[in-house]
Amino acid sequence: MISAKRALVCLAPGFEEIEFTAPVDILRRGGVDVKIASILDDMSPVEGRTTIKISPECLLSEISENELFDLIFVPGGLKAAESFAASKAIGDIYTRHNNQNKLVAAICASPILLNEHKINHGRRITCYPALAVRLDGNYKYSTDSVVVDGNMVTSRGPGTAFDFGLKLLELLQGAETKDEVAKAMLYTS
Repeated sequence: MISAKRALVCLAPGFEEIEFTAPVDILRRGGVDVKIASILDDMSPVEGRTTIKISPECLLSEISENELFDLIFVPGGLKAAESFAASKAIGDIYTRHNNQNKLVAAICASPILLNEHKINHGRRITCYPALAVRLDGNYKYSTDSVVVDGNMVTSRGPGTAFDFGLKLLELLQGAETKDEVAKAMLYTS
């Protein structure tokens, strides 16, 4: 039997809720086993930018150094993105997954973590437009809604969260599964 694809999504206070919920929902509808981790030190619910609280399923600190996921991603929200960029644990897990050619993804403000942790400099990338200057010229910036360059996937913001989630699903489970999920959700591009 083929094992299910696995994804890890990390949360920090101030995350952009739709950039979390849309991709997680889409991935789970498509059969991906998604684990929700908090970068905080306890299992308390993590409050998003608009005060919606999400309960984590584990702490990032509980993820074994030997455990690999097929995808790791974080939602945006400037406060959360700053926390991800400053987090050694996030940098370590992104570097480990990137070195194993697993999918590494970020949306909205969070691609700044890729720059801070020196992930895939020189590749194509996108992010929330006002934060493009935070990429320090280390990437080839694009205004596309979703950018895939090798194993790195980035997207622009709340309005692109569905496209981001569907692209992640396609990369993990194939175009047919992505199309089935999009159709069932009445999604039209």
